[in-house]
Amino acid sequence: MYLFITLIAECAGLYVAKQTHNNHWVYNIFLLLEAGFSNLMFAYLFNKYINYKPIITGGLIVFILLYIYELLNHGFFRYNALTYTVMSVILVLYSLYFYYLLITDNSYINLKYSPAFWWVVGVLFFYFGNTACNVFDDKLYSVMIFKKQHLSYFVFKGLNIILYSCWIYSFICRKWQTRKLETLL
Repeated sequence: MYLFITLIAECAGLYVAKQTHNNHWVYNIFLLLEAGFSNLMFAYLFNKYINYKPIITGGLIVFILLYIYELLNHGFFRYNALTYTVMSVILVLYSLYFYYLLITDNSYINLKYSPAFWWVVGVLFFYFGNTACNVFDDKLYSVMIFKKQHLSYFVFKGLNIILYSCWIYSFICRKWQTRKLETLL
């Protein structure tokens, strides 16, 4: 469902950009959904190992306060870049913490078929890469690959491919686990 909402947001962003040349409000709305979904997924993943409520609640409070601050500071029609950057850093930290919990767990997990592992791989690469690209945006944007295509365009496309490839494989692994459970019952 989240991937379908993402597709709708991307299509709406393209349409609004062509019509009004300002689609930031579309992505400001989507930012709420993105943060909500990611935090819910990490809550689900952390729940196996720890009491996730203090960590997830703290991250959401920081996100909401920054989101409100940016809306009050510059309005709804300018993208909340600081909020997105901080959310990305928080999700990278969640990812690294999940791997720490996974490593310290005594149970055996075949990572090749672990949906949680592959979902977090996608999140880690995507949000770490996005954060690095945002830090070096001026340098990436100044490198022209084709006439009207900057290097940053290709880097972001590559990050999207990595994210969605990992998520698709994660969903396939989840389906395999469901089928194995059905055959056992």
